[in-house]
Amino acid sequence: MVMTNQHDPFRPPEAAIEPLVEGNGDRPLLEEPRRSPAGHGSKWIGQGWQLFKVRFGLWIAMFIVMGAMFMGLGLLPIIGFLASAAYPLFFGGWMIASDRAKHQGEVRFEDLFAGFSLHFRPLAIAGLLYLGATLVVMVIAGLTAVVMGGSMMAVFTADPGASIGVAFLVAFLVYMALFVPVLMAIWFAPALIVFHAIEPIESMKLSFKACLLNIPAFLLYGLLGMVLIILGAIPLLLGWLVVYPVLMISTYPAYRDLFLAEDPD
Repeated sequence: MVMTNQHDPFRPPEAAIEPLVEGNGDRPLLEEPRRSPAGHGSKWIGQGWQLFKVRFGLWIAMFIVMGAMFMGLGLLPIIGFLASAAYPLFFGGWMIASDRAKHQGEVRFEDLFAGFSLHFRPLAIAGLLYLGATLVVMVIAGLTAVVMGGSMMAVFTADPGASIGVAFLVAFLVYMALFVPVLMAIWFAPALIVFHAIEPIESMKLSFKACLLNIPAFLLYGLLGMVLIILGAIPLLLGWLVVYPVLMISTYPAYRDLFLAEDPD
């Protein structure tokens, strides 16, 4: 149990939390990620909803606090971009909170910061790798826009706007083509780190492989996620307070489905 100093208002938040790695002892880690049916993409979201209902008010509060922190840092040009390196740290805590909801039927607000006290080093390294990969993707996309812009100017000499539009479209497609694999590599890495103490690079390799083996399930998952996000935006964006936490929680049942042995239930 981590002891906090209640008399120091400047002390960073610490999570008073016991590791829940043993919570997955009923399902040992597979040697290789499982290939699941495409329909499991919707199953993960449904299971995420069930865990969300355990303490929906607390989940929403955690999401608001985390979102406010990233939005606040995002207002700072350079710091905002560098803050994305903290994603695995927060998501590691989010996975611990999901594990607690499943096995103990409760959620604690301090779980949000558990990644800063449990497995900080590997989660931080994963965050730096994610940040570096994202930066490389942005540089490549930017260079593509510059090169394509020059080439298109020679084609659309009478319409500079068209050349710029084509250049940015190509650059965007290049960005997406390169960034999706980065997301695949980081998707399950925090869960593998906090629950199984797998090193950052190896956890990212396993995450990428799991996503690659389950493209049909993730296509369905992504499609349903986009529909929920659109519907959640209708009531003054208030639906996002439910949709985004549920989608984030859904990573936990997806991790259990793809990486752990068959559920005894």
